[in-house]
Amino acid sequence: MRYLLVIAFVSGCHSGAASTSNPEPDAVVGTTADGSGDPGCTPGLAGAACVIALYDQGCDALPKLRTELDARAGLGPLWANGRALFHTAKATAIAGDWNTWSTTAMASSAVCNSDLFVAVGPVATGRHAYKLFDGTTWSLDPTNPAYAYDDFAGNADGRNSVIDTPDSGLGHIIQLPQACSTVLGNCRDVTAYLPAGYDLPENAERTYPVMFMHDGQNIWDDHHCCFGHTGWEMNVLLDGEIAAGKVAPIIVIGAASTTARNNEYALDLPTVMKFSDFQVNELQPAALAHVRHDDQKLALAGSSFGGLVSMDIALRHPEVYNKVASISGAFWPRMDTHTALRDEVPGLGKQALSVYLDSGGDPSANSDGAADTLEVRGELVTLGWQLATSPSCGSGPNALCYSIAPGATHDELAWKARAWRFVEFLFPAT
Repeated sequence: MRYLLVIAFVSGCHSGAASTSNPEPDAVVGTTADGSGDPGCTPGLAGAACVIALYDQGCDALPKLRTELDARAGLGPLWANGRALFHTAKATAIAGDWNTWSTTAMASSAVCNSDLFVAVGPVATGRHAYKLFDGTTWSLDPTNPAYAYDDFAGNADGRNSVIDTPDSGLGHIIQLPQACSTVLGNCRDVTAYLPAGYDLPENAERTYPVMFMHDGQNIWDDHHCCFGHTGWEMNVLLDGEIAAGKVAPIIVIGAASTTARNNEYALDLPTVMKFSDFQVNELQPAALAHVRHDDQKLALAGSSFGGLVSMDIALRHPEVYNKVASISGAFWPRMDTHTALRDEVPGLGKQALSVYLDSGGDPSANSDGAADTLEVRGELVTLGWQLATSPSCGSGPNALCYSIAPGATHDELAWKARAWRFVEFLFPAT
């Protein structure tokens, strides 16, 4: 977690290198991890100014610097007042867009001839891509969960590490630990979008609403995914919508689908029930432990089979969810004698749930699930939801927002074009 309470400002953590706009790097009263009893820096990225000030103090501060960096293992570089600190395993060049990818402009070196390798240098406000270079190999920063996709053909990783300064006005994506399921017997990658300002010191205690999305490998700005359609670019969309004051700052967590996707999301009811158990009881608690969520009910969203399983899980678990979006939901499938979800909706009853439904296609041909979506819409209205058409939808537990994009195809490019509708409906700025 990246937050703890700021108790006091401690002048012993200040050095002349700090800017006048933030003359007293944050510190907390208490005992540092080394048990010395001395006050330590504010935990997490919020204590960056204090940690950089320790580096500036020189060799006398080496033990404290080591303790503070060890306490931040896995959080990536620290940034405050126009300077960044990188902690590496060995002497390594840090090349990024702020130094025109120079392999000589910034490099880590041993602090006071110790085994602690650090680089500190100027990095302007912004969201910057970078990589490490050891003289032979370019690599992602293994200490940093933040990343961005890269279209450069020579980048074998397809990604760069990212330093997103807290005042950049932009959000970023982070890699969370894999989610492994005891009920399904498999593992999947999990990623998250953190909104602009998430790591500002003044936001160290701020919490955010969370939306989980299915097919998480397809929802970001990866231009090489999704059969050439690119991803949904939810991170790009949310940066713009939040900055424009149309959407409240939110966290989005995406769990990748597996080779068992069709059965987990749609086709085999016993497997769908196992996936639901995994989503509610394994995936979500594990992922939420790594972000500052607001402890309110969650939102769930997906497309196609992901839209089906989103509605299925949300309707069956009103104790967990209060918002759901089904984009081009495939409401028809179940194997053997199991009924389709569209036939089960009336029996699931009215829930305190904001619902977004849409499709492309043509209802007369049921292309893109258009007719099935209309059928589910009608069932929800009969149960008590109040229907409106996007973008003129109100919010609340009885709200049902519907949209159709006639002729739109069943792919990520079409879903990306409509995504603004459901985020503005589910998370309106206040």
